Amino acid sequence: MNKKDRDLRGIFSELINIGKLAKRYGSLIVMYTVLALVGTVFSLLTSLAYQSLIDFVIKSTNENSLLKFTTVSQVVAAAVSFTVFSIVFSALNSRISEKIRIKINTEMTADIFDSFICSQWEYTSLYSSGDILNRFNNDVGTVASSVIGILPNFIAKMFQFAGAFFVIFHYDRIMALIALVTIPLSLIFSRLLIKKMHTYAKEIKKINSKLMAFNSDALLNMQYLKSFGIVSIFCMNLRKLQREYVKLDLDYNKFTVLITSVMSFITQMVSYACFGWGVYRLWTGFISYGTLVLFIQLYSMLSSSFSSLINIVPTLINACAASERITEIKNLPKDDSLDDPKAVEFFDLYKNEPLSVDLNNISFRYMGDEEDALKDVSFHSETGDFTALTGPSGEGKTTLLRILLALVTPQDGVCKISSACSSEHVYLSPSTRRFFAYVPQKNTMFGDTLAANMRLVKPDATDEEICEALKIACAYDFVVKEKDGINCNIGDGGVGFSEGQMQRLSLARAVLRNAPINLFDEATSALDIDTEKQVLENLSEWGKNKICIFTTHRTSVFEVCNKAYAVTDCSCTPIM
Repeated sequence: MNKKDRDLRGIFSELINIGKLAKRYGSLIVMYTVLALVGTVFSLLTSLAYQSLIDFVIKSTNENSLLKFTTVSQVVAAAVSFTVFSIVFSALNSRISEKIRIKINTEMTADIFDSFICSQWEYTSLYSSGDILNRFNNDVGTVASSVIGILPNFIAKMFQFAGAFFVIFHYDRIMALIALVTIPLSLIFSRLLIKKMHTYAKEIKKINSKLMAFNSDALLNMQYLKSFGIVSIFCMNLRKLQREYVKLDLDYNKFTVLITSVMSFITQMVSYACFGWGVYRLWTGFISYGTLVLFIQLYSMLSSSFSSLINIVPTLINACAASERITEIKNLPKDDSLDDPKAVEFFDLYKNEPLSVDLNNISFRYMGDEEDALKDVSFHSETGDFTALTGPSGEGKTTLLRILLALVTPQDGVCKISSACSSEHVYLSPSTRRFFAYVPQKNTMFGDTLAANMRLVKPDATDEEICEALKIACAYDFVVKEKDGINCNIGDGGVGFSEGQMQRLSLARAVLRNAPINLFDEATSALDIDTEKQVLENLSEWGKNKICIFTTHRTSVFEVCNKAYAVTDCSCTPIM
């Protein structure tokens, strides 16, 4: 199958997806379509009313003035009524279409968010935040608009086109045939341009995602940019990306302007031909003045509806490109069930009992890498152990934690949690994350109150429990000084707190979770010596009946650990 056929097949596939989505909102879309059709009927009736009015006025010059006035008044009243009804139905249509659009937009955004957030971490990590936000917002909005815009508008405009055509055909068949000249030409153009338009649409969305990702990264790292004096570099890089976007957008605009101009020229020529034919028919006495005015109105309606039908093509192509990007996210491999019955049962039975976690002869390689990140690695830690993982940066310490959290899955080996009191065990999976609390290297506090951040890991936590966790993490003293205490706000990126304070808040949240297995990834790296010593002493007392695993470069952490592994050269070797 050649590339052109694949592209057309992809477009057809996305059309089916859009159709399935539209089916979910069938009753609302039918109502929207019916209102549009009724509005079209009233527009046609208005044109016929004005034709009757003109012809009556011209032909009835010798009639009784009162009769003439009465008839004219009736026709005008009918025309005005039709116009009012058309406006009312148009307003109702706008209201209903906005309700449908908002409903589809919010539900689709929630669906794609759920789909992305439940996908395997290794796949989601391939996407920048800006790209994902662009898909959540712009692409979802495009598809939502297409669901209420394409099919109903197509039906409404086809009905309007057919109605106008048959009225013209009723009065003058030659005029109707002249009006149809643009159809075959437009269809030929559409066939030739679909693939190119689809390519442009995809490329524009791609560069749009790059821009959004760039802006997101720059705003999140504002302090870094200013500190190193590289703001001007980022400003230049933004303009470089903008130039790429502008060039691509202008190329697309040039392409569409050329096509639109050719079609407009053809349409205008046909319009002149229709008008000339109408004048000729009037001059030869075959039609009346009112019928000529009707022809002009109906041809305008015919031309407008046909242009709308043609314009559906780029809208449809854009929607297909957006749908394709959404489908890509929805098709990402998903985490296994987060509520695997065996893992849930094991957790309920043994969460407060002695456990061990084991990695036996595992090997792991990241997607796209040619070399293993870890090879034939074994690791063991049990309740009461404080285990340190040390070694050079980038040698696999964080990868080991990701394996324990089932964020990535080894290609070889066995990973399990076992009960020390029985022969029962459960293999590591997304469902076993309930056994773990995790403190990552980076700040993971969200823009909300401190208490809300704490309760993310334990929704029913009391204020007293939060304060106790803060004390263990040596965070209570600076939190209590805040105006609202534990209900103080944490700004985006932790604005208002130092790096060391944010690290202690993350530690407190892990403590509050009260999990049997705790992972600390360089969790004390931002603390001064005295604070780190106090935090480690508190954790040592708090974690006597837990498994605590630290990745660290600090010798101070070794003082509270009874086990240690050196992670280097893809291996994991016991050193203590």
